[in-house]
Amino acid sequence: MNERVMPDHFGGALWVDHTVVHPLGLAALLVALGALFVLPRRYHLLPLILIAVALPGAQRIVLLSLDFTFVRIMILATLFAAMVHGQLRAIRWGLPDTLIAIATLWSLLATAVLSGGLAGVVTGAGSAIDTLGAYLLGRAYLRSFQDLRRLLLCFALLSLPMLALFVLEQLSGHNLFAIFGGVPEETIVRSGRLRAQGPFPHPIMAGVCWATILPCLVALWQGKTGARVLIAAGITCMPLIVLATASSTPVVALMCGYLGLALYAWRRYMRPLFMGMAVVLLLMQLSMEMSVWHLMARIDVVGGSTGWHRYNLIQQAINHFGEWWAFGTNATGHWGWGLQDITNQYVLEGVAGGMVQMLLFMAFLLVLFLRIGHAQRTATSLAESRLWWGMAVALFVHCVSFLAVSYFGQMVCIFYLFAGAVAAVSERRSPKRVALRARPAISAQVTST
Repeated sequence: MNERVMPDHFGGALWVDHTVVHPLGLAALLVALGALFVLPRRYHLLPLILIAVALPGAQRIVLLSLDFTFVRIMILATLFAAMVHGQLRAIRWGLPDTLIAIATLWSLLATAVLSGGLAGVVTGAGSAIDTLGAYLLGRAYLRSFQDLRRLLLCFALLSLPMLALFVLEQLSGHNLFAIFGGVPEETIVRSGRLRAQGPFPHPIMAGVCWATILPCLVALWQGKTGARVLIAAGITCMPLIVLATASSTPVVALMCGYLGLALYAWRRYMRPLFMGMAVVLLLMQLSMEMSVWHLMARIDVVGGSTGWHRYNLIQQAINHFGEWWAFGTNATGHWGWGLQDITNQYVLEGVAGGMVQMLLFMAFLLVLFLRIGHAQRTATSLAESRLWWGMAVALFVHCVSFLAVSYFGQMVCIFYLFAGAVAAVSERRSPKRVALRARPAISAQVTST
């Protein structure tokens, strides 16, 4: 039996701090930047989405040891366009904005403490652009039903060529995006299955991306918002892309999405259902020999999954609480084999910034859920009600996925863009300033269930 050896770069990225630019990638970036000056404001997010979904995250330019990934460059450029056109000034500051701002400042402080100097602040500033920058873009540009619908239709359209490329990768075992760097040329194989990943840095990231978009797209279909052919095509393509990744986490995310959508008829009973689930988990924790999170070790949907690693990571984070609770920690490899790979977003928040950052992140997610819940209860049309439910399900799928993976690469931008959209569209407004209105064709009243 061959001994498994953990490579030195495991859990990291080989291309960090190295300029990686392909001529086609640079051309795509220049076209995307030029589009910001040509397209109407309502389409300003489309160039960013195209770069994030269709180019590997390894494409970057390093200046004076500063990493400017193409996604980061597009975030900065789009923020500049939003500032010039007054989109940022239209943001009405609220609790989720305060939470993410405090979390960003705390993260910068924690990285400075952990690194012992200015280098940590510089590194943290790059991450702040990816998170806070993408969030502000969601707040600035996705402020109405039509804004969200437009973006979701864009994802539906993109899913068509992406499915073709994922199927080609499955059939050939070669990833065409490898010419850009950042993804392997030979498709990863596990337990005899090819794990297609396309332009994403990992098959799980690719699968989770499309699995979390799908609920919102299904909500558009259920709300009868038009463009039925394109929406139906997206609803068909996205699950197939998820299955092509041959990864348990995206498949579980897909199943959670379908389950959440099926609970629409019981949406008014979510609070008692949530409380009931919490009581059941508590009773299980008290009665089981192992902890509740040990159930993760038993999850293996597609074969070859590392559920035990997920369980052990949580358990070891609890066992080593004294190492990271204040400002985080620089190393977790000594917690156990492979545990330098933090495959849990909640644990990663604690490792990166201590208990304060973890609690801020959880509070941020809770506030988003509460905002969606209020907006869903006050929806005035079937289209609105369905879309709110789809967004709640999408956020739930993100939260479940966070238990098994920590986001990196393009998924950071995509998640915080979505979070910004939730915060923007769910603003409580007076009747004179209601901005979330569907077109006459989708203004059917919500039927009681």
